[in-house]
Amino acid sequence: MRLRTSVILVALTLITAASTVSAMMPWLHTPKQHKSKADAISGAWDAVLTADDNTRQLTLTLKLEGNKVTGSFESSHLGSGAVNNGSWVNNKLTITVETSHAPLTMTGALQNGKLVGEWDAGHMQGTWEAKKK
Repeated sequence: MRLRTSVILVALTLITAASTVSAMMPWLHTPKQHKSKADAISGAWDAVLTADDNTRQLTLTLKLEGNKVTGSFESSHLGSGAVNNGSWVNNKLTITVETSHAPLTMTGALQNGKLVGEWDAGHMQGTWEAKKK
């Protein structure tokens, strides 16, 4: 019985000592993982495509993973679908969306918090601008 009590007391002493040392040496604690800042292009964007005097509304939802951009688009005129062949390299965006009319390639860059660039659907070209929702 004495041996058992002695072992329990030694164990409690060691646990108390370990927690005291740990509290006194904060560099031994594992630092909390901080979430990295959100990237500049992931999220939902309200876009306007312009060709001549015509405009079309488009909602883009983009997700950046490394240099690869994925996501989706939705438009009452162009339909909806996936963002394909997306990249974000040297602060320049390139994506292709398969619209109900034709594949549409969009290139652009961030300017004053907006995505601004050009689009090409083969038979038509124009400019575009998007504001983050």
